[in-house]
Amino acid sequence: MEDNAVPFELPAESASLARQERRWQVLGVLTLLVAMVFGYRLVGLSVDPARARSLATQLDLALPFWPDSIYAYSMVYVCALYPLFAVRSSRLFSRTVEAYGWVMASSLVIFALFPVTSVGLRPDLALLDVTQFTQWGTRVTYFVDPPTNCFPSMHLSFAVLSMLVAWSARPLWGLVAAPVVIGIAVSILTMKQHYLADGVAAVALAAAVWWRQVRPTGLALRGRAEVARSWRGPALYLALQMLFYALFWLAFQAGWQPWQS
Repeated sequence: MEDNAVPFELPAESASLARQERRWQVLGVLTLLVAMVFGYRLVGLSVDPARARSLATQLDLALPFWPDSIYAYSMVYVCALYPLFAVRSSRLFSRTVEAYGWVMASSLVIFALFPVTSVGLRPDLALLDVTQFTQWGTRVTYFVDPPTNCFPSMHLSFAVLSMLVAWSARPLWGLVAAPVVIGIAVSILTMKQHYLADGVAAVALAAAVWWRQVRPTGLALRGRAEVARSWRGPALYLALQMLFYALFWLAFQAGWQPWQS
């Protein structure tokens, strides 16, 4: 009787351990993102604006300010969570958490040592019509994002890294994320929050960290069915993105203006 019970107990125990490990990994990602927000704000508010420099090129100055690109720009707040919905392997996910940590730490150090400002790039805030949703969203974004912490663009580096991680789990899930990443890459320029150099540096940083921290594990696990999530994962991610937009719209309708508090 005892011998026959073992095969039935082991899968249940294994599944329980897998769920517990997954919960700890999710908690690790959320903790890391909270630390990023506080670290980002702390560095941005502590940097002396007199030390910050501009990296403007003729292309940066020629690109128009396009407030409607806030839809793409704001995708990153959910895009950073995409690996939760694309990666099933605990081993690959652990490497992903480490990679996020490296991108965050590297970016914060560079922000402190090489401050870059977008003050001369941003439009005059007094000209924004906050009765329009996209321009209200732009005003909220400028309140949340200090006009420093520009080089490299953490916005784009996290988006690129999430796409590459998804590609390591299943190339199709990486391709699904590609339009989002392209949209974010364009929006950091048209929202006048970043320079072209910020975007190039962000892509280089994300690619380097992925290559070192995630790619070897992805290659070792390639072809295994348990590495990536099914189509339900990206579908749930899309639903979460829509929920984020809905909450943003409700905040606008409620007249929320955090810059006045």
